[in-house]
Amino acid sequence: MTTLLALDIRTVILLLFFGNLIAVGVFTAYRRDNFAERPYRLFLAGKLLQAFAWALLALRGAISDLLSIDIGNAMLFTGFALETLAFAAATERASRRLVAAVALLTLLGCVIFWILGSTGSTRVAIASMVSAALLGTMVGFLLRIPDTSHLQMRIAGFYALFCVFLVGRTGAALFSPEGIGLFSANAIQTLTFLTLFLLLIVGGIGFPLLLNERNDRLLHAAHQELLSSEAMLKNIFDTSTIAIFLGNKDGLITHANQRMGEMFGCDPAVLVGSRYIDRIDPAEQAIAEQRIAAILRDELPLLKLERQYLRMDGSWFWGQLECTRIHDARADEYLLLAVIADINELKLAEQHIREKAQYDSLTGLANRVLFSDRLQQATAAAQRDGHHLALLFLDLDRFKPINDSFGHAVGDQLLAAIARRIEGAIRESDTAARIGGDEFVVLLRSVENGDGTLTVAEKVRKAIGKPYVIDGHPMTVSCSIGIALYPQHGYDEITLAKNADDAMYKAKEAGRDAIRMADGGTGPAPADSMQ
Repeated sequence: MTTLLALDIRTVILLLFFGNLIAVGVFTAYRRDNFAERPYRLFLAGKLLQAFAWALLALRGAISDLLSIDIGNAMLFTGFALETLAFAAATERASRRLVAAVALLTLLGCVIFWILGSTGSTRVAIASMVSAALLGTMVGFLLRIPDTSHLQMRIAGFYALFCVFLVGRTGAALFSPEGIGLFSANAIQTLTFLTLFLLLIVGGIGFPLLLNERNDRLLHAAHQELLSSEAMLKNIFDTSTIAIFLGNKDGLITHANQRMGEMFGCDPAVLVGSRYIDRIDPAEQAIAEQRIAAILRDELPLLKLERQYLRMDGSWFWGQLECTRIHDARADEYLLLAVIADINELKLAEQHIREKAQYDSLTGLANRVLFSDRLQQATAAAQRDGHHLALLFLDLDRFKPINDSFGHAVGDQLLAAIARRIEGAIRESDTAARIGGDEFVVLLRSVENGDGTLTVAEKVRKAIGKPYVIDGHPMTVSCSIGIALYPQHGYDEITLAKNADDAMYKAKEAGRDAIRMADGGTGPAPADSMQ
């Protein structure tokens, strides 16, 4: 025992030098894939500084006191400080305040050592106090952590034991008659350095275990956060007022929320496993498949469009689609994320507004604006394809007395009835319109000749002239019709309309309830039609 307690201190210091180097090597090999981890870097740097510090201290007498004593102890203090911060980082409790306190304590220790370390005993005492203060900070820090683990308690216990020996070493250096030098061989010195060597082993083993414990805690927290996020996302997915679904590369729906089921009139589970494109117009399915494939290949980052969708009951509705791709980490594949907003009411409102703008509210026939557009399109097509068309102008004969006798309400009902008879006398490809109070026009597409047009005009005249019973009142009404043919009577809307109108007035002058064809051709032919 006496021999053990009188070990050569220089030898023990060299053991500490090699022990720290070995710890660095082992720790580096064990954690080489985690070099970027802050706790690991701090611990490694601390052990390296301690190793070089012990090397400088062991060379006392062979090198200058500045290197051996001053710089050696400064490196030792700094190594202990970094080790303290490494444990703080490993337990996720490091703070700017703690870093500042440890840095200040290290700097203060170096200054005090430089100023007061004039003798061997004072140097030993100061070095022991500063080391005890730094490592004691670590002990206090580890013990103050809420829910301290058994591993942290054990590590803190070993470091506290070393601090006790350091305090004893400080007392021996200050108060023993013979004092204590760095290499003094006595029980206090030997026990202190042997405890430090034991602490080297404990730290080298305990720190990576503490890191593993920290990483397990972080993984658990991350897992809980992931579960919480998944639960939140699932709640958003299920309760969203917008239809949401996920689709795979095969075009199959893998997930569908409750709103998706409501929108399509079925349980969402019914949609899972079905093809998304089966819910759209067959004419659009091919291009839809191409777009989905482009999105999953990241060639089309976002798709946004409006289209009609088929409900389970066979009805159609308008929806606004937005879709992109997301990465499924679990399956390591990309999925189609799509949302569908129900815009059916909006589309119906738009259609209603459009119809009001283009159709006569009383008769349901095209109004002047829509008829003008269709006439322009028809003349352009006729010019391009070499077809003929006809324009009929109709004006009711003596309609005003009916309004005066029976009232405007009856007159309006009569106009609506006349509109139905006009539509019944022409083809679906033709267009009838109301352009004034009792004025109507008819566009006949692709007529063969004037005789055929006269036949249709006569059919219309006779249909209008049949008796009516409106609101219990029997009545009859006739009409005068003027006809203009393309290209005989004009090549454009304005010319055709003028000639048809003129022909209608001639029918009026002829005694009403008559049909008249426009006079010979008027107006120049389009430039591209001239030979």
